[in-house]
Amino acid sequence: MNEFFTVDQFAQVLHMHPRTVRRYIREGQLRATKVGREWRIRKEDADMFMGGNAKELHDNAIDDVQSYIDGFNGQVTGKLQVCAVLDCHVDDKEEAFEIAKIVMRHMNEDHDYGPAKSQYFYDKDTKKGRYILWGNPTFIGRILSSVGEFTNQS
Repeated sequence: MNEFFTVDQFAQVLHMHPRTVRRYIREGQLRATKVGREWRIRKEDADMFMGGNAKELHDNAIDDVQSYIDGFNGQVTGKLQVCAVLDCHVDDKEEAFEIAKIVMRHMNEDHDYGPAKSQYFYDKDTKKGRYILWGNPTFIGRILSSVGEFTNQS
């Protein structure tokens, strides 16, 4: 069975606005299928798209983390803020993607914790998924706990 992203889910993964993702679809840079009134992006098409933009996305993520370290983080607000980098050494990209889905589920469902964001990359050479998470400590802790529970079950 194919796995699909909604535009909002894929925008969250890429740390882009959903309008930008829709523009990529409209311009033919990202393959997607319309199901009802919503676009659906197959996992394979998402991987191909991210592979083409991986260097740019990776460089932007590094800049975001460095800005956070330097104290210039305007996207996550609140009295307490966390930026966490989670490296998961996995057997294959499917396992890394399963972890990314856990992160996305929390990012899409938990709205009570205020602004948060995440970024995800997979390095096929080192077989490592890297997840960069921003938000308040309780929220980031929940995500990390969920990932820990998943990896302990595997």
